[in-house]
Amino acid sequence: MFKDEDERLLWIRLNAERIEYGSKRAGNNDMPMGKIGIAYSCMQVSSNQLEYDEIYCDKPRFSFEELVLPHEELFKLSKERARQDIRKIFYNFLKGD
Repeated sequence: MFKDEDERLLWIRLNAERIEYGSKRAGNNDMPMGKIGIAYSCMQVSSNQLEYDEIYCDKPRFSFEELVLPHEELFKLSKERARQDIRKIFYNFLKGD
């Protein structure tokens, strides 16, 4: 998935910035950027998300190209994906899957 550990850490950092932006936008300014290994920091949450994606998904939730979009654009993309996931779950529920 990643060429090396540096590329993996770059993904974690860029995603942590996305998390930090979303947290501030939601009015939760208490979530620090922090470091991997610091509970509840943006870096740790991002690392956890990547580990989850590596185990349960076929790819990370965002590509590098998406993570370098302006924060507001990436926030909108994230919201739209969440809406699509909810629609899919609701549709499957109605179908009886």
